[in-house]
Amino acid sequence: MVLHTIIPLEQVFGGRDSTNPESINYEYRRTGNHFVQGVSQEGRFTIERLIATDPALYLDPRYAPGRDFKAP
Repeated sequence: MVLHTIIPLEQVFGGRDSTNPESINYEYRRTGNHFVQGVSQEGRFTIERLIATDPALYLDPRYAPGRDFKAP
């Protein structure tokens, strides 16, 4: 992936080791008929991606990337 930006990579990737993407441990949580992918840090689960077949879920602000996830 090529990322053209003037913003430092540490800021773009949220302080994670951007040179070694395998150092990021993703978790998947199931809610109903869809999954959310994210990262658990310091007791919080931050959403990185929504995996769903219902297009309406992608418009739901509860599943927006960067938000803290709380299971319904």
